[in-house]
Amino acid sequence: MTYYPYFRGRMYDLLALKALAEQEQLGSKIIPIIEPVRDSKELQQTVQTLIDKQQPFSVIANPQVSVYGLNNTKLYPLPPTDNLPFYHPSAILAADFSSAFLSSPNQTSLLIADNVPLLKAYRHTRLLQHVGGILVPNDARLQQLAGDRAILLTDPLTFRSHVVDYAELTDEFFTAANWATPPFGTQGYGDYSMVGSIYFDKGMPSRAIALHVIYATTTGQLRIHHFVSDSNESMRGQKQKFFEALHKLTTWAPTHLRGLNRTPALLELLAYETGDKFPGLGTVKKLSLMHHLQLIHRLLTLND
Repeated sequence: MTYYPYFRGRMYDLLALKALAEQEQLGSKIIPIIEPVRDSKELQQTVQTLIDKQQPFSVIANPQVSVYGLNNTKLYPLPPTDNLPFYHPSAILAADFSSAFLSSPNQTSLLIADNVPLLKAYRHTRLLQHVGGILVPNDARLQQLAGDRAILLTDPLTFRSHVVDYAELTDEFFTAANWATPPFGTQGYGDYSMVGSIYFDKGMPSRAIALHVIYATTTGQLRIHHFVSDSNESMRGQKQKFFEALHKLTTWAPTHLRGLNRTPALLELLAYETGDKFPGLGTVKKLSLMHHLQLIHRLLTLND
């Protein structure tokens, strides 16, 4: 089983991947896919760390969001990946798709396809015959076109336009035990973790702070719990809001987050309860992402 987490290359997504690669807590069964959104030193350094640790990963050649793909001259050029056996060239099947994106003969390439007419047009080409995996959404037509190379890419997160609305949701199903058995007819699975597939170029201020924690149940399925602050009448008091949400997490965790769920990143997040420091929302997001990937790594390697 292989897991393909999909990231849009925001700063704290990259910092989470970099830290996990440095700690060797991803492994060969997790292949992060990065769609770059900014020409940044964090992207450059994260890719270099993944290379140094020989961690399987992929960077999309033709990103479709934000501005990264608009300028060919990069201030922070990415290290070469042409001859790395653990690197997976990838591209999105879109109007700017080119066969050059996936032409490396000694690497297993990945195609992201959510367009039925385009995939139908390309499916008999020599290029697609050599693609190692095709990531498709939960659409029967696309899965049929992808055949035995299909990799299901889903967005399990319930999107809320206002953070405070997560208080009405609290706990919800995230995904089945795909880490144990791939979805029917596919060779692996991927998702957008707790970030979601909807991309915003810039974050928006919010009256509430929410901590999102993914955890495994005794049946192997994954659920996500939302811990939301209470003093949400205005934008002020971010530190207070954080500790309100964190207190809910530290109260809930001893009963529900035991065993495999008690990851190093989760423990680091819980430790803020004993101090007076607000680490910032970026660090909170980083730790939440790290917790999810550490948990998946533990689940995928249970039988090793």
